[in-house]
Amino acid sequence: MTAKRELQLAVLLCLLGSAVVLLALGQAWFTVEEGRQVTIDAVRTSVNGAKLASGAQALGYVGLAGVVALAATKRWGRLVVGVLVLAAGVGIVVDVATALSDGLERRGLSVACAGGARNCVGAVSSSQPGWGWLTLAGGVVLALSGLLVAVRGRRWAALSSSYDVPAARAEQPPATDKGVWDALDRGEDPTS
Repeated sequence: MTAKRELQLAVLLCLLGSAVVLLALGQAWFTVEEGRQVTIDAVRTSVNGAKLASGAQALGYVGLAGVVALAATKRWGRLVVGVLVLAAGVGIVVDVATALSDGLERRGLSVACAGGARNCVGAVSSSQPGWGWLTLAGGVVLALSGLLVAVRGRRWAALSSSYDVPAARAEQPPATDKGVWDALDRGEDPTS
């Protein structure tokens, strides 16, 4: 696989993993019925993934920022970006796996009832734990993207010098014969 294809794959995986994480965290994972002392009717509260795995959403945005950083950095900067994206993916996996192992119903009930309900019956009326597993898969894809960047990213091409600040660009050698001789008089090598 060429370096250009590897860079495209890394950017695509980073974008895909971040998008899946952020999309799945925004969905309602549970609907909890709260019984209150004042009313007879139960109040239904939807609990989305961002409330159950609160750190995963911020780490999803870190992965999304990594997409831009991959294109803008060079050698050692890419290594740092790769390690950060890898850490964000691992953090998402740990946060969501903790939420899944704690029992999403119990965690969702405690989040829903902490919103001020006095007498929370705690009946989970509908559950969609597939969003949790999808978030977990997005975190794994993001971690794989970061690993690919950390291992192979220093070899990939960077943005051309036309994106550099004008003062940071190297001066172009003069194109005329007089310019070549003037550069030699100043001690510059016009062939480099």
